[in-house]
Amino acid sequence: FKTGAVKWQERGVGAGSVCFADGRLYVHGENGDVALVEPSPEGYREKGRFTPPDQPERGNIKAWAYPVVANGRLYIRDLNKLWCYDVKAR
Repeated sequence: FKTGAVKWQERGVGAGSVCFADGRLYVHGENGDVALVEPSPEGYREKGRFTPPDQPERGNIKAWAYPVVANGRLYIRDLNKLWCYDVKAR
């Protein structure tokens, strides 16, 4: 933060929304994909990626809702759909 220097840059799931929780980055891409990223100054470390099932018909509309982590659950919203995933560290 002191220098403002970019440590890394990666397309990953593309443009989207990010949530930081429990030492992880949860990224919800504008195409609906979700990625789990380990934050590191050395580079982009994607730990996994998935597309929630039964995606809404969005046409040209992008998915911009932020992912939310609360009480060990990841919530992903996209138009009229909401998914909940258990992400509690075990």
